[in-house]
Amino acid sequence: AVRQHVANLEARKAELQAQLEEATNVKNELVAKAEATAKRLNLAQRLVDGLKDEGVRWTDSVASLDHKMKLLVGDVMLSSSFIAYIAPFSRTFREGLVDTKWVPDIIERKIPMTDGYEPMTLLTDPSTTAGWRTEGLPADPLSTQNAAIITRCARFPLIIDPQLQAINWITQREEPNGLIRMVLGTKGYLDKVIRSLEEGLPLLIENMGETIEAVLDNMIARAFIKKGSKLQVKLGDRDTDVAVVKNDAGEPTSDPLFRVYMQTKLPNPHYIPELQAQTTLVNFTVTEKGLEDQLLSTVVGKERPDLLQEQSDLVKMQNEFTIQLKTLEDNLLYLLATAEGDILSNEALIITLEETKATVQDINAKVAVAKVKEVEIAQAFEAYRVNGNRGSLIYFLMNQLSVVDHMYQYSLAAFNFIFNKALDKAPAAETLKERVVSLQESITFTLFAFVTRGLFERHRLIFSTQLAIKVAMLSGELKPAELDMLIAAPRSNEKENPQGSWLPDSAWGAVQALSVMEDFANLPADMDGSWKRWKEWCEHEQPESQPLPQEWKRLGGFQQLLIVRAVRPDRMTLAIRNWTMQVLGSAYGSAINFDLPLSFEDSGPAVPIFFLLSPGVDATSEVRALGRGLGKTEDLGKLMTVSLGQGQEPVAEKALDQMYHEGGWAMLENIELVANWLPKLEKKLEQLEEGGDPDFRCFLSAMPQNVVPVPILQKSIKLTNEPPSGLKANLKRAFLNFTEAIWEGSSKQGEFKSIIFALCFFHSVVCERRKFGPMGWNRGYPFNPGDLKDSIAVANNYLEASTKIPWDDLRYLFGEIFYGGHITDNWDRRLCSTFLLAYVKEELIEGLQLFPGFTSPAAMTHAQYLEFIDEVIERETPIAYGLHPNSEINFMTREAADLFKTVSDLSPKGASGEGAMTLGEKVKQQLDDILDKLPEMFIMVDVIDRIDDQTPYTGVFVQECERMNMLLFEIGRSLRELDAGLRGDLSISEKMEELMLALFSGKVPETWEKLAWPSLAALGGWLVNMLERQKQLADWTADLNTPKVTWISGLFNPQAFLTAVMQTTARKNEWPLDRLVTIVDVTKKSAEEIEGATREGALIHGLFCEGARWDMAAGVLEDSFMKELYPAMPVILVRAQLIDKADNKDQYMCPVYMTQSRSHTYVFTAGLRTKQPSAKWIMAGVALLMSVIEA
Repeated sequence: AVRQHVANLEARKAELQAQLEEATNVKNELVAKAEATAKRLNLAQRLVDGLKDEGVRWTDSVASLDHKMKLLVGDVMLSSSFIAYIAPFSRTFREGLVDTKWVPDIIERKIPMTDGYEPMTLLTDPSTTAGWRTEGLPADPLSTQNAAIITRCARFPLIIDPQLQAINWITQREEPNGLIRMVLGTKGYLDKVIRSLEEGLPLLIENMGETIEAVLDNMIARAFIKKGSKLQVKLGDRDTDVAVVKNDAGEPTSDPLFRVYMQTKLPNPHYIPELQAQTTLVNFTVTEKGLEDQLLSTVVGKERPDLLQEQSDLVKMQNEFTIQLKTLEDNLLYLLATAEGDILSNEALIITLEETKATVQDINAKVAVAKVKEVEIAQAFEAYRVNGNRGSLIYFLMNQLSVVDHMYQYSLAAFNFIFNKALDKAPAAETLKERVVSLQESITFTLFAFVTRGLFERHRLIFSTQLAIKVAMLSGELKPAELDMLIAAPRSNEKENPQGSWLPDSAWGAVQALSVMEDFANLPADMDGSWKRWKEWCEHEQPESQPLPQEWKRLGGFQQLLIVRAVRPDRMTLAIRNWTMQVLGSAYGSAINFDLPLSFEDSGPAVPIFFLLSPGVDATSEVRALGRGLGKTEDLGKLMTVSLGQGQEPVAEKALDQMYHEGGWAMLENIELVANWLPKLEKKLEQLEEGGDPDFRCFLSAMPQNVVPVPILQKSIKLTNEPPSGLKANLKRAFLNFTEAIWEGSSKQGEFKSIIFALCFFHSVVCERRKFGPMGWNRGYPFNPGDLKDSIAVANNYLEASTKIPWDDLRYLFGEIFYGGHITDNWDRRLCSTFLLAYVKEELIEGLQLFPGFTSPAAMTHAQYLEFIDEVIERETPIAYGLHPNSEINFMTREAADLFKTVSDLSPKGASGEGAMTLGEKVKQQLDDILDKLPEMFIMVDVIDRIDDQTPYTGVFVQECERMNMLLFEIGRSLRELDAGLRGDLSISEKMEELMLALFSGKVPETWEKLAWPSLAALGGWLVNMLERQKQLADWTADLNTPKVTWISGLFNPQAFLTAVMQTTARKNEWPLDRLVTIVDVTKKSAEEIEGATREGALIHGLFCEGARWDMAAGVLEDSFMKELYPAMPVILVRAQLIDKADNKDQYMCPVYMTQSRSHTYVFTAGLRTKQPSAKWIMAGVALLMSVIEA
């Protein structure tokens, strides 16, 4: 029983134990469930919290994407149009096209598009753009646009790249990918193309012209052929395999793997429409605004490299943010998409969600800070923008100088080098504002000096004037309308000149035209009312340095120039030089001296020094002098000079190669003489840029010629070293060509010294007369010190060999061989002989008056001669050269006219200022005006039918009518064609574009000029002259009678009229035509006073005298009145006479020319009576002109 009881107890215990365990298990299960529920609740809460923010973000993203998808049509349309069509245009035109044409059109058509959408949004992002810049892409928006187009266009890009910015970027970008570079037409270029196609390598076709080789047409047009699994293209008669892109599975696609980039240096190429359609034409030409952005980055990089680093770090950080967010979001979406069962059991998903949330919050905070920093960096950049703007402005002025002379070519790389040098040279400053000013001054003057050292003296004022104009316009000191007025200098002849006794009609007309401007409305009335003060100011020797009368002195500097231009145009070059110094500073008016050692510092193996030569300059001696101080001499074998000419090309190449390896200097002189070899020299210099001795230098010299390749000029440092101007400077320079030793060996030192002095004076006169233009010499001749040295040497030989000085022989040798060897014009030969007759003669030994107030000295030492020149020649005067003082007015007026003509040529063609007409509008207005005034053509059949008596005169007038018809036809045809082009009915051709630019610039179009007469007139004056000529012919066709007085200047061929006079006389008197000469008798009447035709010969009018005047009372030539430059001649009777009966006694044989340029416009010789020796008028350059243009 006990045992039973124990067993029961044990059983009960076991039962209770089981119940306990069961209860414990239940409890544990409940606890576990509670914990799991709590954890699940926690996870659920975390999931809800995470998804709440992400849900908002995803909801916003979905809504945004949904909205964007609806607008995608318009966005893609704008971006794709941007790629397809925008690339050929400039930045300004692109912006105008998008903002004023495309976007309004899309909106008008109600195509959905994002508000304020930028086409570049779809084409690139900051990270990609930053990558392009590390590859060498310039830091400006236009370059970024071009890079996006080049990398995304379906057609191969054809890049207009005159500054080589695109080619530098493409080279750095594609060289790691095996870039193949080639030039069309070079040996083996097709093999390079085939290799690119077969291996799928990028191909760069450099320096293209306006056509492409026909063999490449199929490749450019992407005319690929599918043959089985292969892709091929036909190159000529050869089928070439093309490597293709493979898809993700490694299977070949039909897309070619190779890429083609075509590049041209031509700034304005004309490609045929087919080539433009097959390629994407990309305009990479740097713009002023684009270069400003690039230079701004350069300045900031020098001044604040920390800002550039911060900007780079910002781009990198934002790029990393984007990548990080995308990675987290992609991972989260992947976990959500792949989650199975209960999502609350996926703790990794919830942790990822929380990390994403925390990261997003962190990134959002950093992005907010980054945006603030971005604004701060942009503001810091802007502080230096004026420096970038000034550099860009000067570069584009430099770039325009090639219009002035082909030799003025500058590369962007050379400019950037000097720009960086200017930044380094700028003096330090305490404040940012002072530092920016310091940089501005250094940039301006350093670049100005660099350019000016390579400009001829006559072009230096053009550059400084252009720079001053640009600076003044940017600062608001100068209005575009005032600049246009200064350049055009219009005249109005509507009101009669009330002050004709002292004020020329041309000046009064200019004053009247100036009065249309508000600030000058009262100028004509004031000049008339206060004429005494104005007369005093106008007749002052230096009016530009005197204050204007009365209240007019308060005008701004540039406005005062307008008055000087109107009233005293001869003083304009001096006036504008003064104004330039006011705007830029006095340093810009001082001469920038030739400094070879300074320029040498900037040279290198890849940067030659190029001497632009002028007559009388010896560049080689300058190089030798520099070399002596640096151990580069011919004796040491470190300097080789080669004077180029026939057969010297191999010698030059050998010299370059030898000096390249040995670290010497090679000097190639007068390279313009071997034009055909220069392309080879260009390639040679490219090959020698790297790998040689760092001391290697190349020096080049040439007279200005268009044959010198542009790349050689662009990479070179250009220098000019012109001989001094003025009689004193030339005479001293002539004496400095030799020393005392030159006459020490002479047995007739006194005579020899006198001849040497006369020759030096003669040399100075003939050299300096060149500046007076056609009045000095009909053609410019390269007289040089060698002519003087040879003449002196021969004079010494003749003196030693003869007991008596052979004056005639010496004059012949000097005038026909040494100096005469240069002369090609017979009238210039006569002038040269006349000077020698005046200077080299017996009286020279005792002392000869070479010009009034200057007598040749007795024999002296070399030093005494130099002192004599310094003391006796006090001031320059045209009289020293045999010219009238008016010639200086003429010279200075022409110089001013040339200056403004060049400024006009360099000015942009388009609207200047608000409300101004565009090029097209102005041309259309002119075109309509000319067509309205254009007379009808002569009906020649009717004219010829009416002629009863065919005389030499009728033959002349018939020919004149026929030529006028040809001209009228061409004017009408070309204008109507251009009108159709402006309306859009015809495509604008190159000829139409040239006509349009000529009309806009007020120049006579070239096609009209070829059919017309020689003329220097602007378009307005030329058209008036044409109508007057047509009227004379119309008057003749009315009655077919020879005019009683013929306006000979109004004939296309005045020589034919003079021949008709001789033919008529020969027939009447039965004289042989070849024995007749033309003689003239100057009457005392004007054309209006002639009552009837002459019985013998013909009466003519329309001639003007230059260099003298006709004294009507005495009937002889006399000195001109001061400031009367072109007095009109009375009516002249032209007759024919037998040669043996012609009396030339007391006559000056005066050449008659059609224009002031003289030279090739010679018509005939008129014998004019004179009481003074003919030599006076010969040296004065007296001539009759058929037309004159007064500046």
